[in-house]
Amino acid sequence: MINQLRAQLYMVRHGLTVPLCLLACAVAAAFYMVLQHQLATGSLGPAEANGVAGLSDVMFVSLLGSLIYGAVVSLPFETRSVHNALLAADRATVVTATTVIAALSVTALSLPYGLAALLARATGEDFTPAVPTPFSALAAQTGELTGSEVGAIVTVTLTSAVLTAAKLSVCLPLAFWLKRPLVVMAAGFAWGFVADLLGGAAADVAGLDVLARLTPFSSEHTPAPGSTGGEMLAAVAVSLVFLALMGLASWLVLRRADIK
Repeated sequence: MINQLRAQLYMVRHGLTVPLCLLACAVAAAFYMVLQHQLATGSLGPAEANGVAGLSDVMFVSLLGSLIYGAVVSLPFETRSVHNALLAADRATVVTATTVIAALSVTALSLPYGLAALLARATGEDFTPAVPTPFSALAAQTGELTGSEVGAIVTVTLTSAVLTAAKLSVCLPLAFWLKRPLVVMAAGFAWGFVADLLGGAAADVAGLDVLARLTPFSSEHTPAPGSTGGEMLAAVAVSLVFLALMGLASWLVLRRADIK
């Protein structure tokens, strides 16, 4: 397992997809906070808010996260290195290592937004949320930045990052099946919005609300500045279980696949 994790991490570090996606998220997060400040000061009108929303983590991380899942899974098949991996370990080990590295890579995409929100709070300036996301809510808080608030921002950021990685993990079995990063990216991006709508609708139906809370798509798991530690731990636990289930689904796909 350790060797497989090292091999996957080596491909991620020396590939272009993950570093470029991280760089794109860092730039987008910086511009997102700047534009939200301009919305607060009136430099940008409400009509421009739609353009600002395009730089939010909801859009950027969902799009690039789906791409990363597809790229991390597909790259070994494209380079034929998957054959060496399967000679060194069984398919379950290969899938587990791929799932862990891909999920960590997608989790990292949200971190620039958390850092941008922390820096925004440190400035003491006003920020108007263009989209109601955890990072927008963090930046929009007022008052002096204290040590406890820094800890809360870090906790909310990590929780949101893991939750987003879990939501997009449906791309994993799809990537093992299709092995086409761009197709996986499109499907995962669309699924992210559909799943949130379904999760919200299920929460209003008696009986289905309990099932919805067992998935990362329940709105109750979305962290906020006022979320308790127990609520965020529950969100992380649900996310990790869902990631494990998607890893299992990926293994079932790869177990029956004919690798050429």
